[in-house]
Amino acid sequence: MVHQRGLAQELPIFAVRDALLAALARGPVVLSSPTGSGKSTEVPRWCAGNVLVVEPRRIACRSLAGRVAELERSTLGAEVGYVVRDERVTSAETRILFATPGLVLRDRSLLAKADYVVLDEFHERSLDLDLLLALLVRERKRELIVMSATLDGDRLASHLGGEHVTAGGRVFPVDIRYLPGADTLPSGNELVGKLQAALAQAARDPGDVLVFLPGKAEIESAAQALRSTAFRLFPLHGGLSLNEQRRVFEPCPQRKLILATNVAETSLTIPGVGVVIDSGLVRQMRYQAGRGSLALVPVAEDSAAQRTGRAGRTTEGVCYRLWGAGAKLETSTPPEIHRESLVPLLLAAAAWNAEPEQLPFLDPPKPYALAAARADLKAWGALAADGTLSPSGRDLFTQPVEPLHARLLLSAREHGCLEDMLDLVAVLSVGRPLFLPGAVPERAEGEPESACDATLLVQALRTPQAEGVASHVLHEAKAARARLRRLHRLPENDSGSRKLDREAVIRAALAADPRVAYVVRARGRELFFSNGGTEIELARESAVRGVARLEALVVLDTRAFGAGRDARVLITCGMAIPLSTVARAGLGADRIAAVRLEKKRVVCTLERVYAKRVIAEREQEPSGPLLREALATLLERGSMFKEAVATTRKRLARSALASALAVRAQPKLGPAAEPQALGAWLLERVALLGVEAADDVALLSAADFLAAELPEETRVQLDSDYPETVNVGDAIYRADYDIAQHQVILQLVKGTRREPPPAAYLPRLPGLRVCVAGPRGMVVLRQRGPG
Repeated sequence: MVHQRGLAQELPIFAVRDALLAALARGPVVLSSPTGSGKSTEVPRWCAGNVLVVEPRRIACRSLAGRVAELERSTLGAEVGYVVRDERVTSAETRILFATPGLVLRDRSLLAKADYVVLDEFHERSLDLDLLLALLVRERKRELIVMSATLDGDRLASHLGGEHVTAGGRVFPVDIRYLPGADTLPSGNELVGKLQAALAQAARDPGDVLVFLPGKAEIESAAQALRSTAFRLFPLHGGLSLNEQRRVFEPCPQRKLILATNVAETSLTIPGVGVVIDSGLVRQMRYQAGRGSLALVPVAEDSAAQRTGRAGRTTEGVCYRLWGAGAKLETSTPPEIHRESLVPLLLAAAAWNAEPEQLPFLDPPKPYALAAARADLKAWGALAADGTLSPSGRDLFTQPVEPLHARLLLSAREHGCLEDMLDLVAVLSVGRPLFLPGAVPERAEGEPESACDATLLVQALRTPQAEGVASHVLHEAKAARARLRRLHRLPENDSGSRKLDREAVIRAALAADPRVAYVVRARGRELFFSNGGTEIELARESAVRGVARLEALVVLDTRAFGAGRDARVLITCGMAIPLSTVARAGLGADRIAAVRLEKKRVVCTLERVYAKRVIAEREQEPSGPLLREALATLLERGSMFKEAVATTRKRLARSALASALAVRAQPKLGPAAEPQALGAWLLERVALLGVEAADDVALLSAADFLAAELPEETRVQLDSDYPETVNVGDAIYRADYDIAQHQVILQLVKGTRREPPPAAYLPRLPGLRVCVAGPRGMVVLRQRGPG
């Protein structure tokens, strides 16, 4: 079982080697060990047979595969290889294969060939990792090792029905120092300035400096500002080539300044780091009303601790935190399964013929989140009746982009604008601004398309020497375009410099997901946009701000800021459209604004309403439910069969009174039925009569709208004790009964009497307090009598 060749230097992980292999012979193993202990490079080498190592990040796959190949004294791609997006460095003799979880889910052969499966850095808890573990547990995979630097190992081992092995690590004390600037919580405000202040202090501390930044854009900005320092700059993120990543690990005569994303948090150990500078920020997806937006948010305490520990791997270190010591961070980062859209998870599970509700997840998904994801996939036609993937669902699953972007591509293929949408999706899939701050091209007079974010993004991608763009984002977008063109069997050459077909792209986007349509709401001078969910705003850099009379937008990309009550979602890719386009797309629902009889025909003014805004108006003769609603309105206001409806109104009121009195007399009957409103009764009656089309209206008669009378004996008794009107000679009062309050209020309807009538002139009204409403207010004539 043990692979002997090329043993590395004695690392902390070797102390548990025998215990781990013994436990692995009995079943699944959970291995807890600090980053830097050697588990990621050594454990796969201890397993005899084919080993699949699942790493959450591409950069770790490449780097670890390269390191293990060195330890095995093998050429990368021979006995040791890796498979990541766009790269497959492997061969028939590969025994240890590193791969990302998304690729493993899409290529079942990777699991089929593996004798052992190692899930590394499981604490990252991505959707793909959680699903992969659940599928392995379902298949009762015994040769399974789950490894993590920070995780509740006992809980996970119990879930797997396996054993928990704990290994130590070389961890030295780290002195934590806070440099908050003006911010208590981690913030992107003046980030480069705070970084420069921390670097000035770190110059006196020994060791290389590792800086944690939230993304490539921040790395690029920091690199530009820090080029004149005494340090040698090294960026470190997933978009770098393997050779570019290797430079970080090679010896350097100068002190290194490594500007990294959170890929350096646990996946990689960089020798020589003595100082960590932590921005305290991370980008996470936030979902509102079905739309995902990348948000810049503070890290949780567990991530902050992991980052701090990178300075204490080889000697005592220092960590500078760019926030206040009193900041209250979340205790731990929740798994993606509890904070992100479950559309990707449901899509992947369906591809494996699995129902998420039946899978043994470590943390089961929330039912409401699954229901929302299932509704999305069904609306897209991605699921068959039995819950498996439909042909279009399988097509959706093969697209190497997030589900909405994949749906845009498939819809564009149907609408004849695939190349345009492919270029747009290539830029949007990078997830970072293409234009540098303040560099969005200005709107050209007479060219409304220049006030369209989508047009400008595609233009920049297609322009050989585009100005004002972030080079690293453009490079990634072009790589994504090449990948998507290969997948869709398009020629390798680009789309040239032709203009985007806006109308076709808009039609395809609305067909792909109607929720991309947002209508304007003006509040004072500010504009907000709604699709029926949370309102969102235009980003300051959006070119759509140049549109004079903005009515609606197709929103294809957003960015989120803050959390809780302070959360804001900003539109970063919008396409201005008129309300008529929203209406033509079939969005919204009709409601009756006005109804009239015209030569015995029912004619309605119909309003089309979307996100609580009227987007179109028209007149027509309605049919179906709208016709029935219109008829009920006409009947209730007396435009048709006036006398019959007036009689029905009285009969309904008397029936409700009789019901309430019966329940009061016999409480065991339970609560009285709610009195049926006339409008509801009329609508129910029209439906019962089967009215569907205009010709049916001519067949109606007054008798159709007469409610049934009470039985004669009941009616006579009711009229005697509880009459509709009370006549006292010189005045007639309407009796308004409130049985729940045990009272009746007499309202003067005829006569000139100013004083309340004598109590002796009133009917019995048993059990009720009798009040009279007059010019001087309410007067009680009689307290509750026997009833």
